[in-house]
Parts: sequence; C-alpha cells; structure tokens
Amino acid sequence: MNSGMYSALSGNLAAMKRLDVISSNLANASTNGFKQDRLAFESVLAGNRNPPAVPPSQTADPVLLQERMLTDYSAGTLVQTGNTLDVALQGDGFFVVRTPEGVAYTRQGNFRLASDGTLITADGYQVLSKAGERPEDGQPIRIDVAGQDGGGRPVVDSQGGITINGEPVANLALFDFPKPYQLTKTASTLFVPAAGTAAQAAGPLTTVAQGALEQSNVNTIAEMVQMVDASRYFETCQRVVRSFDDMAAKAVNDLARV
Repeated sequence: MNSGMYSALSGNLAAMKRLDVISSNLANASTNGFKQDRLAFESVLAGNRNPPAVPPSQTADPVLLQERMLTDYSAGTLVQTGNTLDVALQGDGFFVVRTPEGVAYTRQGNFRLASDGTLITADGYQVLSKAGERPEDGQPIRIDVAGQDGGGRPVVDSQGGITINGEPVANLALFDFPKPYQLTKTASTLFVPAAGTAAQAAGPLTTVAQGALEQSNVNTIAEMVQMVDASRYFETCQRVVRSFDDMAAKAVNDLARV
C-alpha cells in the first residue's frame, strides 16, 4: 500500500474515533457528574517492534497514530435544586457506590430512596457509608424517614454526615485517589481504579453541598466546534484516498495502452 494512502486512511480512522468521543460527550452534556473524554494521538514510527496493521509496500517506515483516552476531571458547575437527597462534592473526591461488579466511584449525587429506605443512585446502585479506612468496608445507607417523629427530613452536613431530627444516621463515604488519576470509566459517571491504586480518604478541603448537583463539565459549544473540525478533517483524508485511487486507476489504464 502506498505510504501516502496509508497515512490518509490512518487519518480517517483517527477522525472517526475522535467523532465517537465527541458524540459521547455531547450525549452526556446534561448528565450530572459526567466528566468529558478526550483522545490524544501520538505519532509513532513503525518498525519491527511496532509494525503497521497494513504493511505498506514502501521500504520507509510509515508514521502510525496511537491514541490514548484521557478524562477531564475538572469540576462542573454546581446548580441548586433544593431537593433533600441531591448532594454535590466541592473539591476533589468521589462518592462510593456498590455495583454488581463491585465498588465504584462517582461524582453524580442525585440520590433517591429505594422502597426499603436504602439510599441509591439514579441507576439503582447502593450508596455506601464510611465505616473504615477502605471503601469496601462501607455499608449501604438506610434512611427511615417515615419512622421518624414528625416525618424527619434528612440533613447532610458539609462533611457528609446524615442526620434526621438531630439523630445521626450515617456518614457518606468520600474517597479520593493519588494524582494523576489512574481510573477507568465503566459507565457514563462511574469509575474504577487501576490495579494497585489505593483509595484514600478525601482531603479536608472536600465538602458536601446538600440540595445541589454538579453538572457535566462538557462545554457544548466547544464540542460542536471540535465536531465540525473532525468532520472536515475526515472529508479531507477521504479526498486524499480518492485521489490515490484515481491515480492508481489512471496508471493501470495508461500502462495497458502501452
């Protein structure tokens, strides 16, 4: 394969992957606690230790593109909702939830109560309390609102402590990780740490705001600009591929005449 066509096809693939990431960001622009993703591409010289997927006919090594998925963990804007079970984190850290696959971490705080009074996320995962030095030690939080005199209202303080009528119920588990974060996104708002990455208690600067939610950190205008840029880049690479096809067809026809 001609090295120029190979480079153009690599550009097409890169643009398609970039468009997928941008589309995901835009689809989650209104998802509370969502952290936008980015694709970072690195140019790598192909050789015996890093052969191309489609070896070119040229003897010169082509330039490959290797992508890395990066997550932007910057905080989103806090919006006041007034809902008792809506909580938002200010500062670094995550809430801890239990999923069928194990413990996971999230910044999405639009919690609700299950039929048995268990505090759960919007997706139905149990929110865990702080019961030790490890996130796994936490237990599901149960809030018996109906059983309180006068129908007590849950109050969440700045450190995540939950009380009803002044009586303590539980403490939200708030944990963080060493930076740069070595986390994998398993769902739109859930993260799990890489192997060997230990969670640590969130720092003193991390506080909880009741009646508020952290919005997505996606800038929709910037993402739309990125989408237009990626689409035009894809079209440019496509025109280059077509031009190589036309040249190849012309060369075959001219040789046939000779």
